[in-house]
Amino acid sequence: MKLQKTGVLLGLLIFTLMQACESNKRAHNYNNKPLVDDKGLLFFTNATETSLTTVKASGLVIANSKNQEVVQFGKNMINNYTKLAADLKKLQADNFVTAEDSISTLHQQTIAVLEKKHAITFDKAYMQEMISEHQQQIELFNSASQDKNVNVADFAKEMLPALHARLDSAKAISTALK
Repeated sequence: MKLQKTGVLLGLLIFTLMQACESNKRAHNYNNKPLVDDKGLLFFTNATETSLTTVKASGLVIANSKNQEVVQFGKNMINNYTKLAADLKKLQADNFVTAEDSISTLHQQTIAVLEKKHAITFDKAYMQEMISEHQQQIELFNSASQDKNVNVADFAKEMLPALHARLDSAKAISTALK
């Protein structure tokens, strides 16, 4: 009988310890305040918007381009930025940030202009837009790499090499089109 009570108490103790460890995996934020400052919130907003813009603009490539290199680049952008947007969403959730998934009027106008172009004129305009977007993203992620929130800074630092590689690729394709 004493052995049974000891076993039950030991089981309850282990269960309690496991629950305590489980609840420490993610800090409780009872007031749901974002764990980032205004600079971090701006990063999330801008990074999400540029990701969505890149995906939407790249979606036009299949219908509007005849150049296989541009088409392949566009498909890669869709894959890369869909993943980046998902990673941003997870990081936002981990930091109790809610950001709108929207594209600014300026970016919508840029996409509308791209929609009307075809073949080589589309390719040149699209690649120029991708160069511009990537330069802006690199500035954004460089700034975020200095963020006070370690998760945001680490994420930005981790993404920078890929952004530089994509910019280099966009520049090479753009140069070949001229």
